[in-house]
Amino acid sequence: MKIIKKSNIINQIVINNKNVGFVPTMGTLHEGHISLIQKSKKKCSITIVSIFVNPKQFNKKKDFLTYPKKISQDLKICEKLQVDYLFLPSFDEVYHWKNKKVIYPKIDKIMEHKFRKNHFKGVLDVMSKLLSIIPNSKVFMGKKDYQQYFIIKNFCQINNLKSQIVPCNTIRSKFGFALSSRNLLINTKSHKIMSKVYKTIKNYKKNNYLKKFSNSKIKNLLKKVGIIKIDYINLINLSNLKISKRISKKTNIFIAYYLDSVRLIDNI
Repeated sequence: MKIIKKSNIINQIVINNKNVGFVPTMGTLHEGHISLIQKSKKKCSITIVSIFVNPKQFNKKKDFLTYPKKISQDLKICEKLQVDYLFLPSFDEVYHWKNKKVIYPKIDKIMEHKFRKNHFKGVLDVMSKLLSIIPNSKVFMGKKDYQQYFIIKNFCQINNLKSQIVPCNTIRSKFGFALSSRNLLINTKSHKIMSKVYKTIKNYKKNNYLKKFSNSKIKNLLKKVGIIKIDYINLINLSNLKISKRISKKTNIFIAYYLDSVRLIDNI
């Protein structure tokens, strides 16, 4: 594995290769990231993993400063997985990269935008740079952050970018909750509550298949397992991210809730 810190060097490596897999991360790698890297290794001749904690996608400076970082552990994971190139850029290396002007997709009606005003703009800013530095690649992204996957895919389409966004299934713990770097900020005793949230939503969807979705009913069910603060819980059509009324195979239940003062998202 080669560690690259300069944007122009990684760009030259990519330009000379046509089958590049790219896994953009903010580090603190877990089994979810590992599955993305493994998929890239299977499908592509070269795999690049980036680790860059992007300050522009954090609404609060405190969240940026407290975001978990385990770079030495990340290096060992990438080496074990035989990643070809690990891209570790500085802020200047990313944001001083000159790329063509881009068109941003509409994000005002996407759920996360309402509660994290600058988040998606920050995500698109950094992905605009990264996809220009590492162009024409297959970009592997998890479905846990489905809203993020959806807007980045849309971003590539409207800007005619050749990068292919590859969606990958959410990796869950043995207790059901989605794996996330933020889980490290949560008391391990609270993992039982996270498990109950997942099971409650999964069972609700199963027991109400083809029936009308009730926001208030599922909120009451979640209160019983200890979830008090919820930003949103909606039934969403996966093809267009619009709110649906009837549960089906084309819809997922999206949730953003708080546990131990940590904000968690999932879609089930």
